Amino acid sequence: MSEVDEPRVRCPSCGKNAPAMKYCIYCGAKLPPAPPSAARPAPPARPPPSTVPPSLPPTVPPPAPPPPQIVVPPVSTESEIVNLMSGITSLYERKISLLDIFRAGDVSENVFLKLYNEYTSKLADLLNARIRKMEELRSKLDDRNKRLNEVVLSLEELQVRYKIGELDLSAFSQRAEKLKTEEKDLRDSVKSLRINIEHLEKMLAEKKPREVYDLEMKTKTSYEALQKRVEEGKISAETPNSLKSDVDEMVTFFDSLIRDRKGKEKDLREQLETLQTRYKLSEVSVEEYERRKRELQDEIDKVWI
Repeated sequence: MSEVDEPRVRCPSCGKNAPAMKYCIYCGAKLPPAPPSAARPAPPARPPPSTVPPSLPPTVPPPAPPPPQIVVPPVSTESEIVNLMSGITSLYERKISLLDIFRAGDVSENVFLKLYNEYTSKLADLLNARIRKMEELRSKLDDRNKRLNEVVLSLEELQVRYKIGELDLSAFSQRAEKLKTEEKDLRDSVKSLRINIEHLEKMLAEKKPREVYDLEMKTKTSYEALQKRVEEGKISAETPNSLKSDVDEMVTFFDSLIRDRKGKEKDLREQLETLQTRYKLSEVSVEEYERRKRELQDEIDKVWI
């Protein structure tokens, strides 16, 4: 304890300021009791705890979540083929509609040629894409069929090895199960590939035979009417000439899709004409003529369904 803190009293004998003890440390005389003011001071009172909350570190916002990743599902082969074939059909329809509008004089020659060439170019691209897709699928089909034949032979060989005792039941079952699973997957794949190839082979499958026939007729009549516009001086002769090969190609294409139906209708109409001639010659009765006529007409109507 320091001298400042220690209580002291004045010695009546020597007069020195001695510590407040029983005897003076300087002269040994008895000291009077220390007055209350000389008592040891009380320690200073502690201030009351502050009610202000302790400062906190600044709040750091949580990190923002990463933006969601948009996963685009792969386009299936089936959807790709549907889009491809419908695109081909749409472009044929656009070309023919444009040709008909041009025939009617509702579009200028320059705009017609620009759009017609654009549609022709896009159609050529899709037709080439169709050919490439068919080649790709046919190649896959050949590979699947080749592997399928190998698996079938392997199963047969495995069964023979089991029957002659070369393989025990456990080894045979394990290997046979694996081959059978692969065989099933290959058969499913072969079936799917054949269906997709058939879809690619069927051009304008969305159209009924009568609709294809109407497209062919519309193409012919629209093109033939252009000659009249040339004679009237409304369009140049170069435009129909530049279109001829493309129009002929479209007409031939439409005809190839419905040629068998045309042949069947022609045959039925010849039968109807023959029936009418026989009736005029009184070779058949009225009842027989009317009955057979209805039957032939019904068959003609069904040709284009």
